[in-house]
Amino acid sequence: MPVPLLVFLHGLGQTPPYWQHQVTALPAGTRAVAPWLEGLRPGRPGDFDLDRAADAVLGQLNRFGVDQVALAGAGLGASVAVAAAGRSPAAVSHLVLTDVPPKAPKLAGLVQRLAVLAMPKGRLADAGLDRARMLALVRAASGIDLGHWLPAVTARTLVLAGAADQAGARAASELAGRISGARLETIAGEGADLPRTATAAFNDALYGFLDD
Repeated sequence: MPVPLLVFLHGLGQTPPYWQHQVTALPAGTRAVAPWLEGLRPGRPGDFDLDRAADAVLGQLNRFGVDQVALAGAGLGASVAVAAAGRSPAAVSHLVLTDVPPKAPKLAGLVQRLAVLAMPKGRLADAGLDRARMLALVRAASGIDLGHWLPAVTARTLVLAGAADQAGARAASELAGRISGARLETIAGEGADLPRTATAAFNDALYGFLDD
């Protein structure tokens, strides 16, 4: 039976079309939306706030007239998904999380800052960002602590990681261990960025989980 609504949440340096390969593979009868994360939309400068971003995601229920949503999030989008599920447990039926940030904020921030410094200007421009704005967002994101929300999460949860991404697999395992009943799956031979680099395997895991 299809979920009422599937909401895809992109990460830092990404845009809603990041999920195009998942949207084009939607099972029949499944509705989906891939909004901008609140605080990341180009042309709307401002500080990123996790609670505000989570509330904007929950606002999709009113927009589409549904009682529950399933959330799929990558990177920062995964953090927003968890916060939304913790803020309103009854409103979120499923969580599918990938590219989970490391638990240690300082380590996560360092890794992300190095990634930003190596990121091509064209990719930043596609996301409507410059390097200074991206670094400011990274600093805000690296201070996120999901510990407050995790005990409240009741959504069925799948955490995905590539087995070749050792740091990502550790972070995924740690997060799955802190969410009641969460399932952890690692995809052999793959690294990070599974929705794009291992699209078929990711889609099989995503839609199989939602249909289970």
